[in-house]
Amino acid sequence: MQTTEAQVTEVKSEGLSREFKVVVPAQELDRQLELRLQEIGRTAKIPGFRQGKVPVDMLKKRYASSVMGDILESTVSTSSQRAMEDRQLRPASQPKIEITSYEDGTDLEYNMVLEVMPEIPNLNLAELSLDRLYAEPDEEKVTEGLKELAMVHKRFEPAKASEKAKIGDQILFDYVGKIDGAVFDGGSGENEEIELGSGRFIPGYEEQMTDAAAGDELKVKVVFPETYHVPKVAGKTAVFDVSVKEVRKPIPIAVDDELAKDLDLENLAELRKMVTGRLEREYEEIARIRLKRVISDILVEKCRIDLPEGMVEDEFQSFWDKHEEARKADGEQAADKKDEEAKRAEIRVAAERRILLALVLAELGHRNNIKVEEAEVMKAMQAEAARYPGQEQQVISHYQQNPQMIQGFRTQIYEEKVLDFIVEMAEVTDRKVDLKELIALPNGSDVTKSTAKSKTKKKVVTQGKTTKKK
Repeated sequence: MQTTEAQVTEVKSEGLSREFKVVVPAQELDRQLELRLQEIGRTAKIPGFRQGKVPVDMLKKRYASSVMGDILESTVSTSSQRAMEDRQLRPASQPKIEITSYEDGTDLEYNMVLEVMPEIPNLNLAELSLDRLYAEPDEEKVTEGLKELAMVHKRFEPAKASEKAKIGDQILFDYVGKIDGAVFDGGSGENEEIELGSGRFIPGYEEQMTDAAAGDELKVKVVFPETYHVPKVAGKTAVFDVSVKEVRKPIPIAVDDELAKDLDLENLAELRKMVTGRLEREYEEIARIRLKRVISDILVEKCRIDLPEGMVEDEFQSFWDKHEEARKADGEQAADKKDEEAKRAEIRVAAERRILLALVLAELGHRNNIKVEEAEVMKAMQAEAARYPGQEQQVISHYQQNPQMIQGFRTQIYEEKVLDFIVEMAEVTDRKVDLKELIALPNGSDVTKSTAKSKTKKKVVTQGKTTKKK
């Protein structure tokens, strides 16, 4: 029995949206059913018949209803894929299929709705002109860095017996937490140390310990965030019985050779060199983020294309869910209708930009044969796992068991490689500036929203040097 082709009729073509009516003849379904029954008949064991000798009618009566579901699923999959391939359509996401008509012995009819990928303009990357700004740490910033380092490693000494704790002081205390009057797991501890103002505890906890003195007994009432990592207490109100054992005042640490030795360095000169190197790496990261943003703005301007609405909607929903999680974690109330509509509009613009850039970068990478190796993905996962000392292997195992996370690493690496390729092909002018100019983006936003917060007062600009790589 020969294959009978499905009949495909385009019923809608608007922008990126396509809709097709597909009819698969009953003869094709019968052909596939007969093939499946023949396959089953080779091994079927039915009383009264030898193996491999069961009549087709008997096989059909016993097995047809159970295998027809698989046949319909397979037929829809293969016929829809063939319909897209014949028309050279590149779907932006999985097509939506709706079976509109089918009964035993009749044709299978279904509708297929999909969005196709937009055409990405050809870009001559060699014609792009980029300013690659960079900055170098000055003495003032290095000195600030040394002072901050000294503050991180400061020590504490006991305060006077009656002296009350202020922001920046350290408190030694015991605590017992209760929810609805009952002690809960993980809510008790002894000899806990906390620096007031550090933000280590639940919002509101440290503030209620301000002005405490040694020997004080406090009742600290807090509400666990809805997004708290322990589900059993998330969103619940707890009361902590706190016993203040000691208040400690910070001891200023001098920036000298002794501080360097505490950090396993030879002397202050070595410590200054270390801080300078750290600042240089921070500035390099800021410069890279700035350059990526500038390139992104250029791509958005040059590639004004229609976007698959389904992809935009999915990205918008992802952004909105994260916004709501952050709002609840911060204890903020829901915005009124007007403010919420404005926020939704703002997030939709961000979602549209993200989808546009993802499509453009993907196409540029495809046209220039840019690929991501498995070793690069593993290296990225290991770097991320290193942020959790002692738990590296568990973190990597978690990633490996979640394909969407691995795909996230792959996508990030891919886009970084495409951006690097754009820089290699473009005409690039390196220009030294001060940190303030490096941080500021052309649209008035601030690179430090994604990196460390930094400010400076002086401005230094050197003669630009232009390079062009092909």
